[in-house]
Amino acid sequence: MELLQLKYFCDAAETENFSKTAEKYLVPTSNISQSIKRLEKELDTELFEHRANRIRLNEDGRQFYSDVSKALILLENAKSRIVELGEDLQ
Repeated sequence: MELLQLKYFCDAAETENFSKTAEKYLVPTSNISQSIKRLEKELDTELFEHRANRIRLNEDGRQFYSDVSKALILLENAKSRIVELGEDLQ
């Protein structure tokens, strides 16, 4: 699992759209789709239900999103604290 892959997953879960996630990260939609497929393979479970031009989290996806979104917030907070500490030392 990679950090960027988890960010893609969370954004796709929130927007319910791989294309919007791709636009946000300035990558082709296929990159998002492939990244999610690799994540699902690693977890040995599907995370999304696919319907026409829309995706939606399934039960496994909702649980994973809940945990991953919290972890990403913790990582961002840790990064902010380190940056602030560095600024205080200057």
